[in-house]
Order: sequence, then C-alpha cells, then structure tokens
Amino acid sequence: MTRKFVGQATARLDGPAKVTGKSQYSADVDLPGMLRGKILRSPYPHARILSIDTSAAEALPGVHAVITGQEKEYLIGRAICDLPVLAGSEVRFIGDRVAAVAAENTDIAERALDLIEVEYEELPAVFTIDEAIAEDAYSVHQDMPGYEGAFHHPASPKVANLSAYMNWQHGDMDAAMAEADQIFEHEFETPFEHHGYLEPNASVADVKADGSCDIWSSNKSPYMLRIQLAKCFELPAENFQVHMNCIGGDFGGKGNPFDAPVAYLLSKTTGRPVKVVMTYTEELMAANGRHASKIKLCTGVTNSGKICAMHLDGWFNTGAYAAFKPLPTLNLHGVDQAGSCYRIPAIDLNSNIVYTNTLPAGHMRAPGGPQVMFAVEAQFDLIAKALNLDPAEFRMLNLLDQGDTAPTGQQWVTVRAKETLQAALDAANWNERERGTGVGYGIGMYERGTIGGDCSARLILTDKGEITVEVPIPDPGQGTYTAVQQMVAEAIDGQLDQVTIKPVSTSNLPFDFGVGGSRTTFTMGKTTIDALDKLKAQLADSAGLSGEWQGGTLMAGDQRLSFAELAAQACAKQGGDIIVDEYAKLPLQPEMVDTNFTAQVVKVRVDMET
Repeated sequence: MTRKFVGQATARLDGPAKVTGKSQYSADVDLPGMLRGKILRSPYPHARILSIDTSAAEALPGVHAVITGQEKEYLIGRAICDLPVLAGSEVRFIGDRVAAVAAENTDIAERALDLIEVEYEELPAVFTIDEAIAEDAYSVHQDMPGYEGAFHHPASPKVANLSAYMNWQHGDMDAAMAEADQIFEHEFETPFEHHGYLEPNASVADVKADGSCDIWSSNKSPYMLRIQLAKCFELPAENFQVHMNCIGGDFGGKGNPFDAPVAYLLSKTTGRPVKVVMTYTEELMAANGRHASKIKLCTGVTNSGKICAMHLDGWFNTGAYAAFKPLPTLNLHGVDQAGSCYRIPAIDLNSNIVYTNTLPAGHMRAPGGPQVMFAVEAQFDLIAKALNLDPAEFRMLNLLDQGDTAPTGQQWVTVRAKETLQAALDAANWNERERGTGVGYGIGMYERGTIGGDCSARLILTDKGEITVEVPIPDPGQGTYTAVQQMVAEAIDGQLDQVTIKPVSTSNLPFDFGVGGSRTTFTMGKTTIDALDKLKAQLADSAGLSGEWQGGTLMAGDQRLSFAELAAQACAKQGGDIIVDEYAKLPLQPEMVDTNFTAQVVKVRVDMET
C-alpha cells in the first residue's frame, strides 16, 4: 500500500526554525530581571566538607545570593534520591555540587565562586569496579539502604558498594552446558562515554511570590521533572509548571534534573528568575553518560557451532550516584538483550551496578545494550575463529527463525533476524570481501523493541479542516513532531500544512512519561490517532450520520463526505473550534509481540605504517 505521507520523505517540521536560528533553547530564555547562576564543584573525588565560608563572595558587588547545602541537604533523583542538590557534608566525585551563586551576570558569578573558601578532609576513594567490590573497599554511600527509592533484589551478591542487581534466566543451564563440546570464557571492558549532544544542559527557574515556579529546562521528560522537583522540595507538583523548548540532542542524556533544582533554590532566595547553563567542561565532568562496564561471558557450543548455553556476569560502574537512572530497579535493562537475536536454549544474565567515586552514569541510548552486545558479538567472533567457521556462517547457524523462542523466553510474531543479517552481508559484498594485512571486518546483531508509558494529546479542529495537535513532550531531534504530522495528514486525506504540532507546558495536558525507550512515535502517534478517531466520530454524530471512515472520507450509505466538509459543518454548528482530548495509560514495559532486528557489517582499514 502506497501512502501519501507516512513512510515518505518530507521536510522536517522543525528544520527551518533551527537552521535560521529562530528555535528557542533553554539557554535562550531571557526574562526581565533574570540573574545568572554558577556552581562551585568539588575538586576531590571523595572528601568530607568541614566548613564553607561564603562571606567574601556575598560581599562582591552584583552578587545576589550564595547558597550551600550545609543548612539543609536536599536529595533528588529519577528513581532513587541519592544525589544532593548541593552537598552538605560529603562530596563523592570531582564535580559534585558544593555551592551556587546568583549574580547580575556570568562574569560576576564566576568571580564569586573563586571567593568561596571550602575546607575539605580527603577520604579514601574507589574508582574502578574491582576496587569498589573489594572486601576492604571504602563505602561510597554509608546510608545507601535508607535512600528513598533504594531497590534490593533478594539474590543480590554480597559485595561492597552494590547499588542494584538484576537477573534474567531461562532454560536448564546445567543440562544445556553438558551438551557443549567446548566452553569459551572471555572478559570484556568498555569505558565511560558521554552522549556528545551539541546543547549543554541549561535550566531557568522563576519562583513567584505565591510559591509557584515556572521552569525551562533541557529536559525531555517535563512531567517527570515536575514530580522530581516537587518530591525533592516537599511541594505539590502543581507548584511547578515546566515549559518546553527545543532540545539540542539527547541520546538518553536529557532526562535528568541536572541544575534545575539549583536554579529553583537561587530564584527562591533572590525572588528573581535565575538561569544556570553548564559549560562544556562541566558537561564532561558532571553530566551523566554511558556506564563503564566489565562483562564476563561463559558460552558453551558444540563442535559444529551450535550455541548450547550462555552465562553473562555484567558489572557496571554507576559512578558516585544512581540518581540518573529512571527505572525502579535502578538497573540497565538492555542487559537482558544479550544474545537476544540468537537461538540459545539456556541463558543466565546478571547485571550488577556498583558505586564508585567517579562521574555518575545514567541512561545513554539503549542503556546496557551496547556494552553487552559488544561483548557477545566479540566473543562470537573469537568462537567462530576457534571453530574455523566464517563469522557470518556462525551467526546464521544460530540466529532465530520464525517460531523460535528468544533466549529469555519471548516469542515474537515476526522474526526476520537472518534476513536482516543477509541484507547487511549482501550490501557489504561479504563473500567477495578484501583479505590481507591491515583490513578487518566486524559483524554486529541487535534486537530492540519499545516501551510504553502514559501519553496524552489534544486536537483542536477549525472550520477550515485545520488541526492543531497539542503535545506534552519535546522533540529532541528524532523527528517525532514530523512523524505525528504525517500520520494526522494521512488519516484525514489532507495536506501537511493543515496539521500544526504545538508543544505545551505541564499545566495544559495530563501526565506523559516523556521521551525515551524508542517510545515517542509509537505512544504519541497512537494517542493522537485515537484522539482523531474520537474526533471523526464526533463529526459524524454532529452531521447525524453513521457509517465507516475510509481515511478522510465518511462512507454513510450513498453519501461520501470529506473530513473538511464535516469539519466546516460541525464547527459552524458548535460556533467555534472543536477540541478533543485523549489520555492513554499504557504499561511502561508492555509485553512485546514483535521487535526490531538490526545488523551491521563494518570494514576497517589500518594504515600499517602509522
């Protein structure tokens, strides 16, 4: 079926404003009387704060407030609240927030930071996974079990500095391993990785006299931010109204409060709006990224190359705080996708998250997935080489077929793993690939579905058949707004310029989970189309007709009425625009009946002289 818009290349809805500089980001927000905020960060990986002297900074002309966490240490987080807004007694990584200044401009604020005197007592620190779980390791968090949102798995290993543990099992491991002719054991490590988005995190807070607060933030989950701020400061969520701006890249890194709570405290203290913008240096020293990992794999195979069983022990460095992870388990659920493209009769996957005195990690595209898939695919290459099998042949032998059960027990309606790999191999001319010194090839397979979560939308229809879709989430750059515009235009047999996408603040629509987990096109699209179905039914009722909608045409007996005709009639009858709201309460982790397979083939050439 050929569609007019869906699946076709169209101009990005947000493209013109971005390339002409008209798009507004959080750092662009400029309010009357606004002050600039800056943050003093810890120079030590682990230390006790003995004293803070802010008197010289407070005396600097142009400074309106200097705040610390010594009087009250507020804790914030997405699932677990273990991150101080400003450290009150202890700092746990180089970059931990210690004090903040609000001043007339950034230069004055930075000079004020230099005048703050902090006396520290250095404490032992742990930096690597091995150091953190050693028997004599110093605890990064003495109070960890008492944090709000702390998660404990009954089978958690008894090791120091463990933040969270999860396990996924399927099949009879002992019996499956017994069928193996050879057992391969390998260990792989991956480093910490920053998302590399162009826009640094920025937050603006404007606390009013009545205690309400307007927030602008580089945050892809505005409703969650509102909840986190309310919980942190023990206030009703309705006190906070989060406004949406453009977000300059995300890849998982823009779901956290970052400095919004600091901006709130500075604004509350001064009675004026305050803007806090991270520098790129601060981004690299204090923003969350992908967890460094150590992955231990034990895989049993037959001499013919059939995989019998796999045991994975994954260790992930969450850094000084776990506050940047949104799931209640505080874990990385991409770990359960280890080997998920393959037919593995028995599997045992363990994910261990540990605290260290390093930069806190959070979610980065497919959290946990790239680390384990790197390890699995690298090991498969080593196994194929040991068995004298072509790497592609080894994978084809073990990839899922239609009707197979995935390693952790899922059964999908459509399985096209082999077709996906074959397409990549054909595109890379695998069978005619270049051989020789300095040339290498890599193969990677990945499987990923999507998540759900609550979603809302509002449609506003005019008598000209034009629709404004009010949405509760930003578009960080993946094209969600354009996709929704295409869906609506397709569904009414209209034109793209008939459909406007309008992001609104958290006071306008019900709760939405936010951007993440590849959910937005699915959830936003579904909710919008459900709202459109309600609108179509309302138009038919207004005309006193019953029938079946075929795209943008109502088939009512012998009558064929267009969406535009019915819109004009209904709006005239009502005396104005027609508004339809839709709210979908979808499970966050829906049972996926289908998934997506991805294959990559990479050719690498190394200059052997350099």
